[in-house]
Amino acid sequence: MAAAFVAAQVALVALVGCSLDYGDGLANDLSEDIPDTVVHGFSHTVVENGLPSFRIEADRAESYQGKRLMVLSGVRFREYGRDGVELLSEGGAEHASFHTDTESAELSGSVRFYYAPDGLTVESGYLEWDGEARRLSSRADTVTTLRDDDGSGLTGSGFAADAASRSFEFANRADGRFVAVDDVVAVDDVVAEYDSGEEPDR
Repeated sequence: MAAAFVAAQVALVALVGCSLDYGDGLANDLSEDIPDTVVHGFSHTVVENGLPSFRIEADRAESYQGKRLMVLSGVRFREYGRDGVELLSEGGAEHASFHTDTESAELSGSVRFYYAPDGLTVESGYLEWDGEARRLSSRADTVTTLRDDDGSGLTGSGFAADAASRSFEFANRADGRFVAVDDVVAVDDVVAEYDSGEEPDR
């Protein structure tokens, strides 16, 4: 998931670099709340070694250069493997705000990520990516669901995931079950934490 956020930031640089020419007088009168650029049907593909590595699309994209902010509506993205064909991750959200100076982002409204290598799906009403800490988190009261391709899953609030340690946790209530190395771990009204590649604490 971390790679997807970084790729999204790179993809949006092209739009940030564009602006509408209002003229000196009008530009000085414009509020920072008025976008420099508005694009409908936004689509951008990051290409590496002649092959697509990341594609982001949005129904509407707004650039606020003074705030170093990108606001997208109807966001969809796909991340590809080195061959440009294998799907590594995909997802979307109703709304997304990207801060180009800190590489941070907030996504809201039917947020969904699927990470193919781990077979993991994350669904939430709100997720925030801290580009400096490389940490993904929800609000304390926002319900987030994790689902594995094997059918197991956890639902809880206060979700947070750390990209460096590849671990996640629910700070508040979590319900469900998680399957790891032929063991089924039931979780009910406890703090749930799982460190990728290791069995969860019981």
